[in-house]
Amino acid sequence: MYLNTTNVTIMTTNQITIQEFVQREVIYCVSPLIYTLTQENKLSEEYWHLWEAVDWDEAEAAINQNNCHLQQEDNLWGVFDQDLCYYTVEPEHDTKYEGIRAYFGDDLYDYRCEVFEHWLVSSWLGKKLKEKGETVEEDFMGLVVWCRCTTGQAIYIDYVIQQIYNELINK
Repeated sequence: MYLNTTNVTIMTTNQITIQEFVQREVIYCVSPLIYTLTQENKLSEEYWHLWEAVDWDEAEAAINQNNCHLQQEDNLWGVFDQDLCYYTVEPEHDTKYEGIRAYFGDDLYDYRCEVFEHWLVSSWLGKKLKEKGETVEEDFMGLVVWCRCTTGQAIYIDYVIQQIYNELINK
């Protein structure tokens, strides 16, 4: 619903469509910029992660294959070994992605996936995407860049965007 009050438009959250949500929070595609800066060696090594992300679903599946599973206890995440009946990763992590990272340590290479697109997003959406395990650079020359691992479809079709949108409108 839109309310016009002295030339100010106020949009209630539960009335915004997912397309309007994406138009509001996703600002601009900067893939050509990132590509050009990379090709001309203008980016420092601190930005290597702009081209790789972790496939968290694959990493979680590997944990499950080891007869372990991610478990949440008191809003904290850990990895429970069903064979040994104890936590191999104590439930002390704020997100399940941190729990997965603790399980594998720095050995997540086998679960890397390629980044296809780079998008400027609002800082709010960047934070939400990062909470969902997406690769987000929160300070790329003062900008927030989402490293998107899908391509060829509208952003509002991405599962992670649908999750964030549904959480927003169901508040």
